[in-house]
Amino acid sequence: MLTKDSTLILALHNACVGYFNGKLINIIAATTLHINPNFPEAELLTLRGKDPLLAVPFVAQTIHIDGRYTRMTISSIRKGMSIRPETIQTTLLAVLRFVNVNDKKFYYAACPLIVNERPCKKKCTHHANDSWFFSRCQMTMQDCNYSYLLPLKLQDAIGTLWATAFDEGGIHLLHKTAKQLYALQNDGTTTETPSSVIKRALSCYYSFTLLVSTETYNSETKMKVKVNKVAPVEFKAECHALLAKIGCLSTKS
Repeated sequence: MLTKDSTLILALHNACVGYFNGKLINIIAATTLHINPNFPEAELLTLRGKDPLLAVPFVAQTIHIDGRYTRMTISSIRKGMSIRPETIQTTLLAVLRFVNVNDKKFYYAACPLIVNERPCKKKCTHHANDSWFFSRCQMTMQDCNYSYLLPLKLQDAIGTLWATAFDEGGIHLLHKTAKQLYALQNDGTTTETPSSVIKRALSCYYSFTLLVSTETYNSETKMKVKVNKVAPVEFKAECHALLAKIGCLSTKS
């Protein structure tokens, strides 16, 4: 906690500055702190702490990239859903920090049949005679398919968010189908495991298209986040957008 009279100057990377009886700095695992750095910006921060006219609070923003889509930060998603809980679709640029496979429930047995020109993918029930019953299609078969149900921890510059990815996002992240990952889990002849496959996807930037909604149970409202699409980051477009944003700030200054 920093008060307005504090002399400690920090250069922050991947951090959020808030205000509560002073200045509060929220940091995450990717935050870098430089204490009392010797450059002109440090002096400007000192002036802002002393002069209330120069103090500018941090505001999480929604960014428009080339007019193609709207991107939000994790902070702005949470704030927006707390003010107006409704179903929204947005894009988030984030790092895949963690995939929870400890309980081995990153997949489910699914119906392999095609319904209305699309895979059914509804959950099925395993019977004692090694057959599978598909309630939606009202059929019993000797084999089933597997679909992803991946709990993902996403992290951007100022926060973390839990989301669930199904086949559309899981296949792009892991470059394997859920059935292939299930086979690796039960194959004792190879050194490749589901954990090693997932490890290759961690700590990489992706562009996540998210469907964010809320649900209420026992008077408690929770936010649900579903990954609709995962795409590689277009670094050239991101750089152009960032330079344009910096240009706007320079013009306003």
